[in-house]
Amino acid sequence: MSQDSTQNIPQEATKLKKLAKVTARYMEMEQFKDSDHHTGYFCYNCIYFMKPNHCAIVTDEGADVYDKTSGEIAPHGICALWEPNESEIHSSCFLFLIPHAFASQCAN
Repeated sequence: MSQDSTQNIPQEATKLKKLAKVTARYMEMEQFKDSDHHTGYFCYNCIYFMKPNHCAIVTDEGADVYDKTSGEIAPHGICALWEPNESEIHSSCFLFLIPHAFASQCAN
């Protein structure tokens, strides 16, 4: 991580052993690769995401739940451990990931 980063990774997370992608239920959502990552439940908006392509608590190596191996944590990925990074989220509208379907819910 660069010295000028504004990211604020929880210190307790940096002391933990990283989990395998499958254990964290990580998946890369290729259909959202070119989306605005500030507006959804993507790794990019997670407090554990370390730009450009790493995570403080999930390993870069190994296969995801779809058995895909990329060698990184993608900004358009998602896992079960996602925690919001308020400084990255630029919308009150979030994408909810439902197995085999996608739904959007926006604040009124």
